[in-house]
Amino acid sequence: MKMARKYAKEGQFKTRWYHRTPRYWFQKDLVRPEGVRDFPEMLRLDVAAGVKPNGKPPVRIFLGTEAGQFRAERVFVWSVINTRDPARVYEIYFMKNLKGYDRTGWKTGFTNYRYGIPSMCDGKGRAIYNDVDQIYLSDAGELFDLDMGGAGMMCITERETSVMLIDCEKMIKVWTLRDAQGGKTHSFFRDAVHDGKLRARLPGEWNARDEEYSPDKSKCFHFTTLQ
Repeated sequence: MKMARKYAKEGQFKTRWYHRTPRYWFQKDLVRPEGVRDFPEMLRLDVAAGVKPNGKPPVRIFLGTEAGQFRAERVFVWSVINTRDPARVYEIYFMKNLKGYDRTGWKTGFTNYRYGIPSMCDGKGRAIYNDVDQIYLSDAGELFDLDMGGAGMMCITERETSVMLIDCEKMIKVWTLRDAQGGKTHSFFRDAVHDGKLRARLPGEWNARDEEYSPDKSKCFHFTTLQ
């Protein structure tokens, strides 16, 4: 019970039955098909023409998405393009329909893909994770460059991993590809972070959920009832 309370989700951000579409209720018990992609498809945004590169490492963004969210994907990419530093490279990886994952019981078609990111990066460098139901209002490079203070990952609460900054070298040791693919629950991965004292708090402006949005402060806006 203590563990359940520690990871309790704020009531206003829970997905209720009335947030669901009729399609969900007809399909919720269906077995998700095996994925078809070995690796996420990547969209690369090169340094803008005529702009001198700033020499910073590429901003790697791993986007949790699924086939039915193609419109949301376009809006997300549009937001990155409109807020990016034109002197820097950005790489957006679309994590959907990936092979090898047991997706039984997943809330979305991409639920546990996020925990495979350190392996997708070969345990090197940093990566940002975003759910597809978000838009950037400021440069994602600012998030990518945050001082992590030696932490392995940053998110706004222990439970809320819909936006994360990940040190792949540190996190590949506790978020293995085998576990990500093997049907482990969110709690398993949260416990690994908690027990290893690997989390640092991400400033709330990088995951402003619904009414948390502030036009003066918010840098990433999260629409939490995508269903």
